[in-house]
Amino acid sequence: MHRTPYHPRKSLGQHFLHDANIARNIVGELQLLPGDNVLEIGPGPGVLTALLVEKDVSLTTIDVDARAIAELRTRFPEPEHPDLRLIEGDILKVDYSVLREGHDSPFRIIGNLPYNITSQILFGLYGTTSDVRDAVIMMQKEVADRIVSGPGSKEYGILSVMTQTHADIRRCFNVSPNVFRPRPKVWSTVLHLSFHDRMLVQIKNYSFFKRLVKATFGQRRKTLGNSLRNMGIEKAHIPPSLVEFLGRRPEQLSVGEFITLSNGLDANE
Repeated sequence: MHRTPYHPRKSLGQHFLHDANIARNIVGELQLLPGDNVLEIGPGPGVLTALLVEKDVSLTTIDVDARAIAELRTRFPEPEHPDLRLIEGDILKVDYSVLREGHDSPFRIIGNLPYNITSQILFGLYGTTSDVRDAVIMMQKEVADRIVSGPGSKEYGILSVMTQTHADIRRCFNVSPNVFRPRPKVWSTVLHLSFHDRMLVQIKNYSFFKRLVKATFGQRRKTLGNSLRNMGIEKAHIPPSLVEFLGRRPEQLSVGEFITLSNGLDANE
């Protein structure tokens, strides 16, 4: 496997994958078809990039590390790889609709996400249904556990509800710390997120929905009645059909119940 000529930077949360079998498994989870429009987040030394350029796809890679982009330009020169676009930039500042300009099909995302900004990247993907079809991404196992968890578990929280609102989620496989350089202290997990708008079309006021989820989980030990009061919503203004929620805690509500609560409260705001 290709050895990168530069060292991972702790400030960027870099842990470079060096196992070819794991890399092939990650790419295989996307089940790419000819003509697919692929966006790789944080290519680093290019272990996934090297496999992706062999596919008959349009590939865009973005990395905030100038060293990575410079190295990839040397390894994959433009004349030999006309369908490869290398971008030095911050994924947290990307407008996916602008990045996608010139392509009819939405992005299929792949990447080994930096542990320190995984949640920020995920929240940036929500609401991009028209620009992003799906994502096969590797992240810290603890974060993946939170994403897939259901009501009643201690891991269930804001990230769980918001991700499950926007996507179907499949846990692909776990990854040992031993296949990274430097070796992280934790295991990683690869998830496949397939984005949809089935839940979104049921939400009357998405901004209020987000505010409700964040506010209630921000006080997860309190009942919803207390949390709503702190949001300025008094019991007298709550419809009778929603009173049953007031004695429960946020981790006890499913995504569907959060939507029901949000829609009912917003109508009475």
